[in-house]
Amino acid sequence: MTVLALRVVKMLLCVGPEGTGKTLLLRRLANLNKPDISLTTVPTVGLNIATIPREAEFPSINIRELGGSMAPIWPSYYTGVKKVLYVVDAVNLTQLGEATILLMDLLAHPKLRAAQVAIVFNKTDSAMSRGVNELLHVMRFDNLKEYVPQQLTTFEVSALAGKGLRSLLKWITGEK
Repeated sequence: MTVLALRVVKMLLCVGPEGTGKTLLLRRLANLNKPDISLTTVPTVGLNIATIPREAEFPSINIRELGGSMAPIWPSYYTGVKKVLYVVDAVNLTQLGEATILLMDLLAHPKLRAAQVAIVFNKTDSAMSRGVNELLHVMRFDNLKEYVPQQLTTFEVSALAGKGLRSLLKWITGEK
């Protein structure tokens, strides 16, 4: 058996409404030390897999990204998922209601009862972004935490500027 066959690959899921910046976020996480990556993306229609490289003794982490337009079939990808990145656009207030409903559906799914969920507020570097406390209030986050079995964690990031990505990466890899 080869060394590669022994390496177990950890799989996570990244979802959220359309246009929240999931693709760029994952690209930046996979290339954290390379600031010159391409910042242009196209909307994800289907599935992308981003690989987060790690040191030789640790397996790489694969993250399945599902496009926001695929929300009706997200549940078919929930089996065995231990961690979910749920990306919310901190600028697009008209989309916040949809984002909240999709999040509630995700949290109510029986296959994700034991999953850890990171609610990732992206684009927080924009002059048009709302404060995360305001967004959490509108999403009724305190009520969510009371009634869902999942461990919920929030992150403020900017995939474009690279803000907050190291702490998110630590959560993904299980580091403290």
